[in-house]
Amino acid sequence: VNVRRAINHAIDMDAIVQAFFGDTGEVATTYMPPTVPFFNESIERYPYDPDQARQLLQDAGVENLETDLWYMPIPRPYMPDGKGIAQAMQQDLKEVGVTAKLVTYEWGTYLERTGSGDHSMALLGWTGDNGDPDNFLNTLLGSASATETDALNIAYYKNPEADELLQQGQSTIDEGEREQVYMQAQELLVEDAPWVPIAYVKPPLGF
Repeated sequence: VNVRRAINHAIDMDAIVQAFFGDTGEVATTYMPPTVPFFNESIERYPYDPDQARQLLQDAGVENLETDLWYMPIPRPYMPDGKGIAQAMQQDLKEVGVTAKLVTYEWGTYLERTGSGDHSMALLGWTGDNGDPDNFLNTLLGSASATETDALNIAYYKNPEADELLQQGQSTIDEGEREQVYMQAQELLVEDAPWVPIAYVKPPLGF
């Protein structure tokens, strides 16, 4: 978890979002967008802090970490320039002693291989299906989605406490209970840091 938190601290996400999204995106804090019910506004993202990142990596015993960072080969509505974003992240990571090799594949292969967990770190995004927090948090971070193939939980994050909260939110119809559950789930997930959230994006549409 210290390595995952270090990666969050190491990347200057404000600069990345401004450079690659401009007015179409805002820096993400938690793992679902503010347009979805029960968004936890009290959560702040990990601040850009290279010194803290170095300290966390040292605490984890991996000051000179070598890893890979996969980026999408094509533009997506939520990420117009995967390669550019990966290159910016690569430079930020280098500053804290993390050497990230950039990797990409043809889009179908990319999805197949990230869905099998072949990566160390990978860029991906999600466009919600139904406007419910379950469709983000449970679909993308529940243990049941961390399958051997075709995984949607490509972080392969598994936490029984998180699963219990997400299943509770999925099964109850009490809106007050759902709000409490999803607020708590977002806090737990961000603390565990399976992701480095990038941006909430307004996809461009042509008419």
